[in-house]
Amino acid sequence: MSNFKTSFVFLFFLFIFSCDESSNNISSDGNTGMSDKISSNMDVGPKNAMKDWTKFGIANNPNNVLGGLKIGDEAPEFMMSSQSGEKVSLQESLEDGPVLLVFLRAEWCSFCVKHLKEFQDKIQEINNKSQAKVLAISPQKSSYMQDFHKENELSFPILFDEDHSVMKDYKVFFHVTKKYNDYIEKAKGNRIEVFNGDKDPVMPVPATYLVGRDGKIKFVHYDPNYKKRSDLKEILAQL
Repeated sequence: MSNFKTSFVFLFFLFIFSCDESSNNISSDGNTGMSDKISSNMDVGPKNAMKDWTKFGIANNPNNVLGGLKIGDEAPEFMMSSQSGEKVSLQESLEDGPVLLVFLRAEWCSFCVKHLKEFQDKIQEINNKSQAKVLAISPQKSSYMQDFHKENELSFPILFDEDHSVMKDYKVFFHVTKKYNDYIEKAKGNRIEVFNGDKDPVMPVPATYLVGRDGKIKFVHYDPNYKKRSDLKEILAQL
């Protein structure tokens, strides 16, 4: 009986020790544990706070500003340069009617290209409904966007968010994982920070916002999965 008690006590303390060791083995170096998750202070919403968005290139970085704006929120004002150097402000754009803000990652992103072409294909219908305008927004340098804009015959501007302030204001701003940046360099010939003319690789969640003439947001599509984009049918119904 004495030997049984001794064995039980030994196994009990061995179990406690092993649990403690496993919890201490969670690393924060970007490879395991919480580094593979978007931390809750990054405002991606209560349901998504613990989801692993690294597979979409979103790094676990405390400087990310995510979560998206909501319907009814006041749309933050901005002034940015288009691919041709023209200054465009939200306030002036709203004078004629609603504005559709479309955040895109880059001209090398095939999903972004397809999405913008859908807007271009429906641009007449968009313009006819409430005289709405489309403004695309990207952190990629205008020098890349000039040729892209011309080649795809886009009739709406692509605005350069040079200081990332607009992406942050609209809560779509994030730092890119090294793994995804390495992939882009191999596939596209340059790292993301080179395309952006920046020191760090950053991108936006490709969200879409419909801003009413009163400056308030009427429609939101926000999804960290860059493969999922806003539905033009839904947007046209809103207009």
